[in-house]
Amino acid sequence: MTFRTLAALAACTLVPTGAIGVASATAPSGVSPVEHVAGARLAKKVDVDADGVRFQTTRRTEVSVLTLTVAPGGSTGWHTHPGLAVISVAQGTGKLYATDCTSRTFTAGEAFVEAGDDKATLFRNEGSAPVVLTVTFIAPRRAAVIRDERAPRTCRLR
Repeated sequence: MTFRTLAALAACTLVPTGAIGVASATAPSGVSPVEHVAGARLAKKVDVDADGVRFQTTRRTEVSVLTLTVAPGGSTGWHTHPGLAVISVAQGTGKLYATDCTSRTFTAGEAFVEAGDDKATLFRNEGSAPVVLTVTFIAPRRAAVIRDERAPRTCRLR
């Protein structure tokens, strides 16, 4: 991960909880990132098929690992990822919203995947205790690991 990526994630802590982006991307709020691995380079091509798990890359790729603590009332804002993100819930309970406003609740011990070609999502802590997420990003080399997106017209969360 590059400095610009970490700076974008760190900005999450500078936005007051409940802030809504005006006429552009929605900003994260109440999210505190801790970087563990920044932009570790994978080989140019990886092609592994082991024990029913397949992993393949076709170009230069980087792996970054962060822990995100989402405060009560906090959210990631609407976003997408280049490549993919594997998100594990280490502590707490939160909701992942799709652009049609449907949601799925994830609790400690569960994980989910967000892929770059998916529609935007928003993860929100609607509880009274922090939610801790460990996120492994696998993205094209030098790409920001998260892209802020506009709030969808079909789902106006506040």
